[in-house]
Amino acid sequence: MTKKLLTVLSVLLLSAHLHAQPKLSENIVVITMDGLRWQEVFGGADSLLSFDTAAAYSTGYIGEKFWAPGADARREKLMPFFWSTLRKQGVLLGNRNYGNNFNNANPYWFSYPGYNEIFTGYPDTAVNSNDKIPNKNETVFEFLNKLPEYKGKTVVFGSWDVYASIFNEGRSGLLVNDGFRDLGGKLNEKQVWLNRLQYEMPAIFHGGERLDVATFQIGFEYMKVNKPKLIYFGLGDCDEFAHAGVYDAYLDAAQNFDDWIRQLWEYIQSTPAYRDKTTILITTDHGRGLAEGGNWKHHGQRIPEASEMWMAAIGPSVKPVGEAKTKQQAYQGQIAATIAALLGKQFTPAHKPLPVLKLD
Repeated sequence: MTKKLLTVLSVLLLSAHLHAQPKLSENIVVITMDGLRWQEVFGGADSLLSFDTAAAYSTGYIGEKFWAPGADARREKLMPFFWSTLRKQGVLLGNRNYGNNFNNANPYWFSYPGYNEIFTGYPDTAVNSNDKIPNKNETVFEFLNKLPEYKGKTVVFGSWDVYASIFNEGRSGLLVNDGFRDLGGKLNEKQVWLNRLQYEMPAIFHGGERLDVATFQIGFEYMKVNKPKLIYFGLGDCDEFAHAGVYDAYLDAAQNFDDWIRQLWEYIQSTPAYRDKTTILITTDHGRGLAEGGNWKHHGQRIPEASEMWMAAIGPSVKPVGEAKTKQQAYQGQIAATIAALLGKQFTPAHKPLPVLKLD
């Protein structure tokens, strides 16, 4: 599919979610969970994996905590915030059971190409590895950080130690806290403690990635203290536990993700600096394979389903349509232009990004 045709199709198919003049936000929170499948988001615990002793440390634990008859009941147990508050007040895209498709536009279906596509709007085929190569493409965060109202108020917190390269920390001047790195600057007592605590947690991902609880808490406390206008939380436990083939830990990570979004939303709505003027955008970097043959553990070009994704959003710029059931095709590359548009800006990098998502 050519980029021109992709752009035309995206504009035509997404018009249901965004009026020509959306209500603007003053702040944007982006939060991603690496490799969280659309199957769990929309269907809860997978029936083919929940009782497979080869796929879980404890199938009894899954049965007690996550199982229920029917996909709707299971998804509510797994992600209660998504399927209560967010469904009522926001939008969820990507339930392929209704032909509501959300995909990678890049051809690789793994992390760096996915995050590059999300934040640059450009499915660059030259971004084809997870190596720590400073990104040549400008992200929407770098673009906005050049503007006076966002300068120094645009920040990145990530579990994986490649985010500094994805956002090209050296060139962009963004505050990026990723991997096992201390947060610098003037810190309160809790922030000093969180810096220390990340090293006391098990380094179960071999030093290249800290547990998500450390990333979220360090970023959330920074948000409370410094009130940034544009903040990204890049989380990764789901992907790591899926690669390890531990389905119960993967489900726990998805539920933690849901609860952290609840905490963010409740804080936003209780804080004058953010209340009713902050939109949260939620997604993943890629999909994964099906349960059959153990392909749920994997992604990449050899796994046909690995480009299948999802997205959710909540906030003043979002029309509360709930679970989208219209047939359409959207791409993660549309998120970058959407972030800028919801702030009343037009993202104009050297490459032309994919068009704005229709959320209002």
